[in-house]
Amino acid sequence: VAAAAGEDIALIRAMPRGEAVEKVSVAATSYLKRMIDAGEAHGVIGVGGSGGTTICAAAMRGLPYGIPKLIVTTLASGNTRWHIDISDIILIPSLLDIGGLNPMLEMVLNNAAQGIVGMVKGYRPYAASGKKVVSITMYGTTTPGVSRARQVVEAAGYEAWVFHASGVGGRTMEKLMSMGRIHGVMDMTLAEIGAHLVGGLHDAGPHRLETAGRLGLPMVIVPGAADTIVLPPKDQVPEKFKNRRLNVHNPTMTTMRTTPEENLEIAKFIAEKLNQAEGPVCVILPLGGLSSIDRPGKIFYDPEANEALFTTLKKNLNPKIELIEDDRHLDDPDFAKRVGECMIRLLTQHSF
Repeated sequence: VAAAAGEDIALIRAMPRGEAVEKVSVAATSYLKRMIDAGEAHGVIGVGGSGGTTICAAAMRGLPYGIPKLIVTTLASGNTRWHIDISDIILIPSLLDIGGLNPMLEMVLNNAAQGIVGMVKGYRPYAASGKKVVSITMYGTTTPGVSRARQVVEAAGYEAWVFHASGVGGRTMEKLMSMGRIHGVMDMTLAEIGAHLVGGLHDAGPHRLETAGRLGLPMVIVPGAADTIVLPPKDQVPEKFKNRRLNVHNPTMTTMRTTPEENLEIAKFIAEKLNQAEGPVCVILPLGGLSSIDRPGKIFYDPEANEALFTTLKKNLNPKIELIEDDRHLDDPDFAKRVGECMIRLLTQHSF
């Protein structure tokens, strides 16, 4: 592997461990991609602890979506985002460290081997349906409205791909845009932006909302869940957030209500990105509420915080961007219908 990448394995072995792992990761990425491209391999399996997993995952991340990828790893139940990122690698817990064979480890490795063989034998490459694809972002707390909007575009003959706005979800969506597989965007869940600015688990990074605009794709933007920052379980919430308005979404996740000041910054971020768009953009504001728990009597109901978001968006958006204020809640069926119909209108008017 090292030789194929023009590296001297003896020199690599003499390097500090971190440098050596980085060198081998680069070499393995290049070597594996050439094998897949040449049809010499049809799936990939790896085994490792921290170093082996780092090398295997780096090489697998360089492969196209759909190619079977599996790693047996000691790190499968930890924070795997560094290794998986926005790829489709499957991780299997090794249960034991990789240090000699024994019946327990043999059982795990046998299951993994059978799994990769099954995936390779049953491999079915991506086949486009021929329909134009609309990507949609969603949370549990935006599901009713998003689902209704999805049904509207599907009924009009479009294919809808729904992405969980979990940080990696938004980034995966934007990678698929860059691959040419997405033709229109209904971004109805923008919590990843607050996560980036305030500090939450679902951070999609500083480039969220840039890709569709750069590609000139038709966009319908609804600031759904801009009221929400996702944090760890209640007992692991950072000290600086413990006195904030918190909601136990489930045993593994706490959500935090954004403040007026935070919403002002979120709105500025959204406006800055959308103002750079090369294609048509329509922003629809659900004045009645941003999520299922943002309504009278619910824990995230905060008209002042929402007003900061809406006012700042109206102030900062380029006048060329279509802006619609709707008194209804995000989950209102008629609001969702309006979002879907706006997407259809932009797609119909767009020249592909």
